[in-house]
Amino acid sequence: MDDCREVRSAAQVPLKKNCTLTKIFNARRLASAIAAAALICFVFPWSASAQEQPEGGEIVANLCAGRVVIGVAKDGIVVATLENPIEPDTKPPMIVPVSGERVAILLGAADWWLPDENRELARIYSELPNLQSGQGRPRGPRLDPTNSAGGGAGSEATDIEQIAEGLRGRLSYVADHIHGNLKLDDDEPLLQLILVDYARDYGPEVWLATYSVDQEPEQGDFWQTRVLQPHYTQLWPPEKDQPKGLVEVSWPQQATVASLIGGGNARVTQAIAATEGMQQVSAAIFDGQIQKQSAVDVAQFLRTCLEAAKIPNARMIEVELNEKRGVGWFVRPPTETEAAGSEQARPTGAPSLRKPPGPGR
Repeated sequence: MDDCREVRSAAQVPLKKNCTLTKIFNARRLASAIAAAALICFVFPWSASAQEQPEGGEIVANLCAGRVVIGVAKDGIVVATLENPIEPDTKPPMIVPVSGERVAILLGAADWWLPDENRELARIYSELPNLQSGQGRPRGPRLDPTNSAGGGAGSEATDIEQIAEGLRGRLSYVADHIHGNLKLDDDEPLLQLILVDYARDYGPEVWLATYSVDQEPEQGDFWQTRVLQPHYTQLWPPEKDQPKGLVEVSWPQQATVASLIGGGNARVTQAIAATEGMQQVSAAIFDGQIQKQSAVDVAQFLRTCLEAAKIPNARMIEVELNEKRGVGWFVRPPTETEAAGSEQARPTGAPSLRKPPGPGR
């Protein structure tokens, strides 16, 4: 369970895996790419066969990027996300109601396009409520977060696993269109899924499922891309000897809200100091007493902090998950006008990162 304690104290989720995984989003490499070319959408060569790889074929991934902050209050769970607009078509980490007692949050490549075919391949955040791999809500032994395949010996498949496996199936469909060598590093996933819910006979829980890919060469420049089993980490409840504070995850890596407050960030500390109520909530969170605060107060506190921390034009989403009333929005997600898979043009400002032809090409 050391992984869980480490995750709760860090903005970027560190993972320990038993196999060599691959990475698509390296924050340091991404920052260099921004400075060098201002191109953030990830585009990979693909083809229908090893013998026929069309020149210029590509697949484009638009990103959900930013920070996720979760506060488990005495009468509800508050989830707030703030966009890190690293490119024109970035979206905030999308919050998706999966049921009346669960919401999901996505970070990473969640919107996939085939520009040469003038169509969208998958819009994960729109499809997620329908991606469960099984029906029903079995509640057997809990997931074993130390097992990257999910579930320990003798454990039953849970609804968490059903959702995570359903998402893996959809990502595998996307991976079937990726046949170029991605040349990825091995310490960050393709996509991160956070699930927040009230579990029957258990209480509030927060799980993180991370998805990585593995590639194998077959013939010439043709590669097979495979989405690996998700790696599960439980972020809430904390261990008995750990304080009950905020749960924070971000991509690309950002300082946590707690560290901004503790480090004396001027804009955030001034916003909190403006009202006595915000000072009281802040003190309670730092004392590990967040579950003694109301969801309304925690929500106002998170909005205050994120508004103070955000850069211009960054969008925020905030929701409360209440055990009796279900999902209620403080700030709704951006409106989506087109359904996934619809025929539509490549989004404006979605550049290609395909490498330029070398000499003689």
